[in-house]
Amino acid sequence: MGTRPKENGPMNKKELAAPLRAFVAGTSGKWDWDDFISVPQRDPEIEAIRQRLLTIDQEYPPTKPGEYCSEQGAQAMLRIADALLEGQ
Repeated sequence: MGTRPKENGPMNKKELAAPLRAFVAGTSGKWDWDDFISVPQRDPEIEAIRQRLLTIDQEYPPTKPGEYCSEQGAQAMLRIADALLEGQ
């Protein structure tokens, strides 16, 4: 069982924190990140976060082959996950 977010279904901000952390840690399923990032979300707040994550690799370009973004980008993603858990 993975940490795959529900596709375009009801997801709250706290539910998004786990798959986000798993992606940064490299422990998510092969398509989990793509499934989330590719599917617009019904909840406007979750959609705004998805849009932010869609461009994080442009703000923090990868420094090594195979990376989604740089280490600074990964840290920014973890800060987003922390904020989700804190309900901000």
